[in-house]
Amino acid sequence: MHISEGILTGPSFWATTVAGAAVMAWGVSDMKRFIKEQPERKPILGMAGAFIFLVSLIPIPAYMGTCSHPCGTPLAGILLGPGIGAALSGLSLLLQALLFAHGGFATLGANILSLGLGGAAGGWLFFRLGRKLGLPLLASAGLAGLLGDILTYLISGSLLGGHLAFFAPQPQYSFAGYLAVIMAAYLPVQLPIALGEMVVTGIAVRSIGRQRPEVLEALRVVSRAALAVALLLGMTTGISGLSSEAMASSTAPAAEKGNPNGGKPGAYTGMDEKVNEALAVAAGAKPHDPYINLENKGDVWNAMLLAGGGVAGFIIGRGWHLLFGRARDVTIDPPPPAS
Repeated sequence: MHISEGILTGPSFWATTVAGAAVMAWGVSDMKRFIKEQPERKPILGMAGAFIFLVSLIPIPAYMGTCSHPCGTPLAGILLGPGIGAALSGLSLLLQALLFAHGGFATLGANILSLGLGGAAGGWLFFRLGRKLGLPLLASAGLAGLLGDILTYLISGSLLGGHLAFFAPQPQYSFAGYLAVIMAAYLPVQLPIALGEMVVTGIAVRSIGRQRPEVLEALRVVSRAALAVALLLGMTTGISGLSSEAMASSTAPAAEKGNPNGGKPGAYTGMDEKVNEALAVAAGAKPHDPYINLENKGDVWNAMLLAGGGVAGFIIGRGWHLLFGRARDVTIDPPPPAS
C-alpha cells in the first residue's frame, strides 16, 4: 500500500520523513554489522532486496477493476532481522518511486514505516512470538507472513487517515472513520493476498530449514537445539500438499474474476488510486503527478518493468543455492608427499 506523491504535507511530511530516515539509519547500521560478521553471506542481502522489489510490484487483480500487491517483507525480516528488512524495504521503495511512479519521494518516509516496520519488523516480531509459543517453523513463518502483510496496510491506513483527519483542509471523517473506511476497502482485496503470503513465507522458511539448516542457525533465525527438534519431527508430504492447495485457493478468487474491463491492457486501477487518492481528493489533499512518471510512457514503462524484473530475477537466481540448495561437500586434496 503506497501513499501517493504529494498527499502528505506539513507536519505529516516532516514526522514521517524523520521517522523513515531513522529507520533507514538503524537498518544500515545492522547491515554493516551483518556484512562484517558474515561477509560470505552478503549475496543474501541482494536476494532479499530483489525479492522485496519484485514481489511488491506484482499487481494481483481484484474486484471492481482494481489490483493490489503482496509485500515480500516479512520473509526478509525473518531471515535478516527487522532493521535490515526495513532498510531493504526503503531501498526497494526508492527504486519504485524513481522508476515506476509507485509511492513518491515526499511520501517515502511514510511508506518505509508501513512496508519496513509493518512488514519486515512486524513479520520478525510475529515469527519470534510464534517460536516462543512453541509453533513449528512452517506455522511461525506463516503467521509472520499473514500478520506482517496486514500490519503493513494497517500502519499505512493509520498514517493516511491521521493526516486526512487532522491536517487536510476538508476532512470528511474522524481518524477512526478514515481508518475504518480504508481497511474496509482494502481487506476484501488484501486478505486473500495475505493468505497467499502466509503460505509462501511458511513454505520458504520451512524449506530453508530442511535444505540448509546451518543457514538458519547462522542467521540466528533458530537455535541449534530448535533445529535438531525440527529435523527430528520433520514435516510430512501431506502437510506440504495441503499448503500448496491453500496457496492456490487463497489466490484463486483474484485470478478467477478476470478483467472486468474486457481484458484491455492497463484497465486495472491500483487500490492506491482507487481508495487513497480518492479519499485525499475529497479531503482537499489532492496528490500531484509523480516527479518521474514512466508509467505514461507506454513501451518505455514496459521495458523498464521487464528490465527490473529481469535484474531482480537474475540476482535471486544467482544466490538461490545460498538458501535453498543443498550444502556441497568440499574435498581438499592432501598435499603432495615431500620428496
